[in-house]
Parts: sequence; structure tokens; C-alpha cells
Amino acid sequence: MRASSLLVFVCALAGGCALNRPDHFYVLDSEHAKVLEPRSAFRLQVSLRVSLPTLVDRSEMVLVNPDGVRIFEHERWAAPLAEQFAGVLGQDIEARREDVILASRSIAQPGTPTTSIAIDVVQLSLQKGTGARLEARWRLQVGDSEKIAQGRETFVAPASDASFDGLAQSLSACIGLLADRLVAELPR
Repeated sequence: MRASSLLVFVCALAGGCALNRPDHFYVLDSEHAKVLEPRSAFRLQVSLRVSLPTLVDRSEMVLVNPDGVRIFEHERWAAPLAEQFAGVLGQDIEARREDVILASRSIAQPGTPTTSIAIDVVQLSLQKGTGARLEARWRLQVGDSEKIAQGRETFVAPASDASFDGLAQSLSACIGLLADRLVAELPR
């Protein structure tokens, strides 16, 4: 009896080791991050807040397709997705407007107008072989004024291939499209 228990234990242990898969990590990347020049002068500060749906705001990569949702335990975001999203969006906005800088309230310069942008991602869909689809609502307010711009739009970017890297790149491209739209709303 003892030998058979030991055999079952060894087989279970070996089976567990055989199923151990390495984790892969992905990051979002601004298409313009490498060309940003240092800035000491700017006309407008932007404060940015991004919220994502709970379904996709997790460390694992989530693919949403017509058949349902698949969560990939070993395909993970290298940092919280909401933080990466906000960081890439901020870099894309700065790259599109040389007179704009992203600044949190703690480092904002007094006397320089601050525009607050709040973004609620309504839906974020990643599909292998297809790409990313991002539906977002935003509210843009210039300083304490009553000048407010609001909008809602869907952005789509194809994946370069059927890999998870391709999905991360297509989501980064969708964020770039959102940045284009937001920059058009910023005051001149």
C-alpha cells in the first residue's frame, strides 16, 4: 500500500512539473516615445485620469471574442494595464503637441493653465489575428472654466500578426488614435 501511495505522489509531482509553463510579459508602447525631446517651456499642462473595465484591468491578458472571454494565465501585462494605458496616452499627447506637458497636480506649475482629461474605457476587445478595438468616453475641462468638451468614439487597429506581441502593438495603436482625437480637442 505504501509503495502505491509513493508512486501516485511521484506521478502527480512529475505531472505538475510537466505542466509548468513560463510566463510572458507584454508592455504598451508609444509610437513616439523614442523621439520626445526634453521640454522646459510649455503653454498647457494636462492632468490625465484613465479607468478601464474590470474585465480587462487585470495582470493576465484577456481576449474577448464573439464566443466569449479567454483569460491567459501565462500571458501577462508587465505593469498594471491602466497605468500603462495612461502613460502611453500621455506620451502620445505630448508627442503630438510640443506646447503640452503631462503633469500631476503635485508638480503642476502655478499660473500655467491645466486641462483635465478623464477617460472611461467603455469596452476593450483584443482578438488574435484581428487586433484591438477600444471604445472610450472622455471629458476634457480647461482649468476651472466651464469650457468642457465631451466625446465618445471607437478606435480599431489591426494586429500585425496573430501573436500576443501583435495584440499589444495593436492596442498601443488604438491609444495613439485616441490621442489624436484628444489633441484635436485641446485648446490652442
